[in-house]
Amino acid sequence: MSTPKIKRITVCVATAILIFAITGLAYSQWQRPVPTGQKVRLTHGGQARQYRIYAPDNYDAGTKTPLVVCLHGGGGSDDQISAMGMTELANEKGFIVVYPNAINQHWNDGRESELYVDHDNTIDDVSFVMTVIDRVKEEYTIDSDRIFSMGISNGGFLTQRLAIEHSETFSAVAIGIATMAEPLKENFAPAHPVSVLYLNGTMDPIVPYDGGEVMINLFPKLAQLSSKPKKSRGHCLSTDDAIGLWLKKNGIPDQPAVTELEDKDPADGCTVEKSLWTGGKRKTSVALYRVVGGGHTLPGRDIRMPERIVGKTNSDIDGLEVIWDFFANHARTAGAPTSSAPVNAPAAAPTTDDAEPSNANDADTSRK
Repeated sequence: MSTPKIKRITVCVATAILIFAITGLAYSQWQRPVPTGQKVRLTHGGQARQYRIYAPDNYDAGTKTPLVVCLHGGGGSDDQISAMGMTELANEKGFIVVYPNAINQHWNDGRESELYVDHDNTIDDVSFVMTVIDRVKEEYTIDSDRIFSMGISNGGFLTQRLAIEHSETFSAVAIGIATMAEPLKENFAPAHPVSVLYLNGTMDPIVPYDGGEVMINLFPKLAQLSSKPKKSRGHCLSTDDAIGLWLKKNGIPDQPAVTELEDKDPADGCTVEKSLWTGGKRKTSVALYRVVGGGHTLPGRDIRMPERIVGKTNSDIDGLEVIWDFFANHARTAGAPTSSAPVNAPAAAPTTDDAEPSNANDADTSRK
């Protein structure tokens, strides 16, 4: 190997080590908030699984309460997502929130990724989430007309899959910095209409707004030197194509009300355009918060990740509040079924633990 090439490799390796050190510090700063809720352990599909759950201070067993399933991104965890702010909102607004945890920090979201073939062939995360919902319904008085799911990135893709495969359960879902796994388009046939919200950045470097391959390119120079072919993380539909499928399913005309939201923070380098399609079957709606110039981040929630990796974060809106406001206005109307499909996977009685500190491996961009 020539001396110049050796020098180039040495520089790239040194750069990679430096970047890992910097991002590691960013991750640790991001994860300092203490996880919220109680941890529940169970066995599902022969494997140990867990989730966190939080009930608001004003929870009353005699009153039906909304339930929000909140799914972390790839590389994240139930600990990490529970510290993001949804618990505080649940306490303020009066809903129960549950944070399922993925195996090896990855959800089987339907992308059929080459990188996770073995994982996706053995882990049924759709069944797991439905089992969690059934358990929560056994322990709490849940309003079956107000069961919602939200997710970011990998968790957003799984939320999309849940809405398609279990439209009998979810009255509304919110997909953040994600769209729809491309393979799901072929058999897109939800049994019932579902209200759907998308919250995506047009300059997302990981999940392309206009569809295509999902990728994380942390070290492009190292990738150029490698002779090994990269395994794909799968492909996704464009945000507009995913919206089009739901408009057709919900029977909504493609004539949205479009609003340019106030640019409260010009320094963040991005703005928000809201599109709302209404008048669907059973009063369903589809909403899009298009973050023009925004990256792979949830607006109003600083994950302290380098902009070089995830792009710009919008500060004009609070993504979590936007999502809850959408849920609050989209309970299931009369005529829709209110019971979840049976889950056949074996499960043992769960156990609960108090909240415990998150670990240093809960980085949200290490896996998508």
